[in-house]
Amino acid sequence: MDQTILLGFRQYLHSEKSWHDLREIIVGAREYVPAGDGFRVMIALCGDHPREFLEQNGLLDQVAFYDFAPWEESAQRVAEVYQRSYFKPERVQLVHYHTGPLGLTYPLEFLVHVANRMQARHLAVSDSDFQMSWSEIRRSLDYHNSNADPDEKVITYPRRRRRSLDANKYPINRWAMEDLENLYIYLLSDLKVLQHKPDFQSGLSITSRAANAQLNFDRVGSWIGNLHTAIQVIRHKGRLENDLVVDTNLQNESTINFDVQCAKIEQLYHYYMIPISNIIHLALQHPDHYLMEDWTTGKSFDEIKESIYTIEELYNKYLQKN
Repeated sequence: MDQTILLGFRQYLHSEKSWHDLREIIVGAREYVPAGDGFRVMIALCGDHPREFLEQNGLLDQVAFYDFAPWEESAQRVAEVYQRSYFKPERVQLVHYHTGPLGLTYPLEFLVHVANRMQARHLAVSDSDFQMSWSEIRRSLDYHNSNADPDEKVITYPRRRRRSLDANKYPINRWAMEDLENLYIYLLSDLKVLQHKPDFQSGLSITSRAANAQLNFDRVGSWIGNLHTAIQVIRHKGRLENDLVVDTNLQNESTINFDVQCAKIEQLYHYYMIPISNIIHLALQHPDHYLMEDWTTGKSFDEIKESIYTIEELYNKYLQKN
């Protein structure tokens, strides 16, 4: 079995910051997760074509570049083609799978297929926005690797000391939105995890080989792969690790706009048949139990209720126009 730890980044190249983040991934990989330490770094990339940028910035010789856009209809197909094309393992593996965004599930599914095909010891999937610094990502990898047997179903979610979210241009409370999404995980997997209120959306998840082997993304919506992964692992009696606390950077840009947030809720309903109204009812019955204190502390029940009902009201308007 392969002893490699696969670290995958999901990235949408579309803005000046995203180009900066691409460079940070490639340069940081040499320092924090060198191939000689048993790591392989892969970027599952959509959006703008990166070749000219790589050439202009002297980065082309640091990556193994694969342009697989013709196979974008199937993440599994791209993983199969990659396996046959794979070369230069010491370099960052850069896979460009589409010229436009396909959501969060597609690159996650692709990375899981790659990890399964190479029988990687563990798979870490990170967003590319560096809400967590390279040093914190590496610390999380070391924590998981030292606490998780690859042949035991384990999923690790680092806990953000501060949920550093981009709140600009949002008509809703994003902290409350995360909590409602997490409620789907609680209800659909194991309510016992509520004892710890895991931080399921820190932007980094790490799964063992055994956990990856039972993940299935058939008919899963384009935006809910992360939530679905947590549900599947816990449902299959996997162990949840969430005791590692990490520092975060401020986020000033996000590809997750309000319409995407609404699409996630709609997809959760279509896949699991639990309407958001049920989730909201439960959250407001026991806000201390289900909602995190980083935004509820100091707020009255009416203020909490207003934040939650605003989400429901705007979500219903989203459904009417779509």
